[in-house]
Amino acid sequence: MIFKSLSKAKSGKKSKATPETPFEARRRLLAEEEKRLKTATEMHQKFIEDAPKIAAEKAQAQREVFLRNAARGTRDVGMGAVKLPDSRYLHNEATPVSPRVRRSDQQKGKLLFFCLVVLLCVAAWWAWLTLSRTAF
Repeated sequence: MIFKSLSKAKSGKKSKATPETPFEARRRLLAEEEKRLKTATEMHQKFIEDAPKIAAEKAQAQREVFLRNAARGTRDVGMGAVKLPDSRYLHNEATPVSPRVRRSDQQKGKLLFFCLVVLLCVAAWWAWLTLSRTAF
């Protein structure tokens, strides 16, 4: 009993009589900063754990949007009307795509690339002829 009364009197006296020392203030600030950093770390850890789920949901949503737009066709007017099909999502993953379909896609891609290269060469030749002439 004697010790309890002394400890109460001493602790009550200390809090009222002496101000907080710089060491105690620094310790208190460090404890607050540690608490803040722990909450931020927990928040980031939760985000890291949820990231694969969020990424999968976004990929699924993008796939659904693409399939919905692909099913709609080219009803758009203007610049959106010319669209190349994206073969990544058009074929069902459960059934394998025949090599003939993949080969035809590759041939179409090669032909389109060749046409674009020829078009670029023609544009460069026209620009060279037009800009190389001197105006008198």
